[in-house]
Amino acid sequence: MNVVRTPPPAHAREEARKDPSAHITPVWHYLLVLATLLMLLLASALSALVPLGYWNTIINLGISCIKTLLVMLFFMHETEARRLTRTTSALGFVWLTILIGLTLADFLSRAYVPPPW
Repeated sequence: MNVVRTPPPAHAREEARKDPSAHITPVWHYLLVLATLLMLLLASALSALVPLGYWNTIINLGISCIKTLLVMLFFMHETEARRLTRTTSALGFVWLTILIGLTLADFLSRAYVPPPW
């Protein structure tokens, strides 16, 4: 008698393919990401001291987006996550980019008033 075997669900196949030790990240990866995050923190702190007008805001938002991506990819383990988790995180980041872009468009459309100090 022939028994028709149905394939396991997609998430079970994905988990079976993974090596249990494959998701262990070496410590030097974390140290490299930490050093990069600290360099970006220093860059954003130093850019606040340089009088660039409204470009300070744009530069600091760009630096914060890069820092957010680093945290998402390495500390939240998005590179090893399932497809649905990666898609959800990517869509959240796209939504954050849209909100920042709309806020930046509003900010740039106003007249620049220098601070009184």
